[in-house]
Amino acid sequence: MTHYDDEILIAYLVDASLVGDAAAIEAHLDVCGRCRDEVEVLRAFGETMRERAAWDEVDALRTSPERLAQTLALNASIEKEDRAAAWMLARYLRSPLLFRNAEIAAQARFRSAGAVRVLCAAAYKLHEQRPRFSHDVATEAWKIAARLPEEHPLRRVCLGMALRERATALRYLGRFAEALEALETAEALASGTASADGFDLALVWVGRATIYMKSDRLQEAIPLAQNAARIFREYGDDEREAAARIVEGACFMFLGDAAHAARAFERVIVNADKRHDVVVLASAMNNAAVAYTDLRQLDRATSYYTKAIALFDELQRPTEAARARWALASILVASGELPRGIAALAAAREELASLSLMNDAALATLEWAEARLAADMPAGVAEACRTIMMTFGSEGMERSARVALAYLHEALARGTATPKVVRHVREYLRDLPSTPERAFAPPS
Repeated sequence: MTHYDDEILIAYLVDASLVGDAAAIEAHLDVCGRCRDEVEVLRAFGETMRERAAWDEVDALRTSPERLAQTLALNASIEKEDRAAAWMLARYLRSPLLFRNAEIAAQARFRSAGAVRVLCAAAYKLHEQRPRFSHDVATEAWKIAARLPEEHPLRRVCLGMALRERATALRYLGRFAEALEALETAEALASGTASADGFDLALVWVGRATIYMKSDRLQEAIPLAQNAARIFREYGDDEREAAARIVEGACFMFLGDAAHAARAFERVIVNADKRHDVVVLASAMNNAAVAYTDLRQLDRATSYYTKAIALFDELQRPTEAARARWALASILVASGELPRGIAALAAAREELASLSLMNDAALATLEWAEARLAADMPAGVAEACRTIMMTFGSEGMERSARVALAYLHEALARGTATPKVVRHVREYLRDLPSTPERAFAPPS
């Protein structure tokens, strides 16, 4: 099999339009493990060259031809170390079981900064889909960093890098206290390392902000996310800036501050559009639409939902698209366009049910019933509400939901159901997962 050389692969990673046939390269990478490993090494090397330590050496050495030669030698040494580590680790990273049994940190041949960098890069890619594996990989990277000689110039940097990735894995696993402990140590290492700078600290801050957001420590999360976003922007790291802004916007939404949330998501939209990151763009537009709906700026919300739906459909993400179409139907009703809104809600509840999103379908059905009653069109409402099925995470919530639905069914049977009654039941069921101890009470 013919393989691509580094020059072509580097050009492909920098900008696929620089190579003659990017599709051919992608097809080759699907079947060629050697070139695929080479691409991962080159990506890892790109991350390495983000480290302040490498560029401090460059700045210190580029003042003379002799030092320039030393700089080039340093870069070549780093690249060689990363390439060797990636080559040795590739087979282990393909199998969680093989990786766990290998005891990599115990083997002297893996004790290098390159191995730490390669493992951290691998953990970063695994976090979302395979957090247990990413935790194992990041932990092994930390063990290797801890075994580097005390005098190694990058020992502290490697320790901090590994701890950050381990903290992210712990966050995905829901082990927040351990994740915060790892980040605290990583921040101390970054603060006490001459070669570290604001970028290293920003990586810690955005990790901590994300955990605070998930732990309802929203006021603590916001300044961390904002400061991290500012530093990422200074470094030109648009992807990480967007990630920090998403955390910021989400925190403001949870606090009920839709205006600040909308501004944060608008920044993400501009950022993602510039990078042609369709996944982030779709999510940011959807989040901005939610914020503008809360602000009663329904025209802007409609525009963003419409754009988000087109992107979700393009990305083949039917769940997100269905929920956005449901939200658009709600906006039609809120705007007073009852006939169109009722029809759109009917379509939305059918689509949600077809995707087995039964709780969403139930809530959409109740919203449809409320709109039908408001339009003095009660036909079919009682029958539709009798078919509602909802499931919750505990027997207590299941029981509370049945009580609320029984109250609604009785009101419909007696002919005393009003839009206010349906809305009361719908909002209770909507909020039940976040307030599971609240018993149902009829509207006053």
